[in-house]
Amino acid sequence: MIMRILQVVGFKDSGKTTLVCRLVKKFTTEGLKVGSLKHHGHGGKPKGWQETDSAKHLQAGAMLAGVEGAGVFELETSSSEWELEKLIPIYQYAGVEILIIEGYKQAAYPKIVLLRYPEELALLESVTNCVAVVSDEQEARKSSYPVYSYRDTGDLLASIDIADL
Repeated sequence: MIMRILQVVGFKDSGKTTLVCRLVKKFTTEGLKVGSLKHHGHGGKPKGWQETDSAKHLQAGAMLAGVEGAGVFELETSSSEWELEKLIPIYQYAGVEILIIEGYKQAAYPKIVLLRYPEELALLESVTNCVAVVSDEQEARKSSYPVYSYRDTGDLLASIDIADL
């Protein structure tokens, strides 16, 4: 099976993580092997990285450090910021059938755009491959994309078919 990719994009506090969790649950319930990848777009390294033994390995000079235990495998790297296209093959190798990506607005994969406030509507002009919008803003309804309400994302979840991605 070809790995499918779906992005969830929007500005800070737009509900991306909540929607990603709902998508992961939906696809997992359907029996799919789901992967997720979040772009840490707030500058700097993600929280907690410096407190791990593998982080100490990196500080000692390792380029890549991993830790495994009880079926959990984590990797950390000291290389410069990773490009999305270099991360995706890791998920393919792991057997993921659908990868849900939170962030990476400029990537070209099918994406759901979340718009919480009117000033965020310009995001629709700057992204590509939008398949749906989540917004309660009246102006968003004028777009050519299907628009779903924040109050009920159940309709959005029901409309997503992995074969269309």
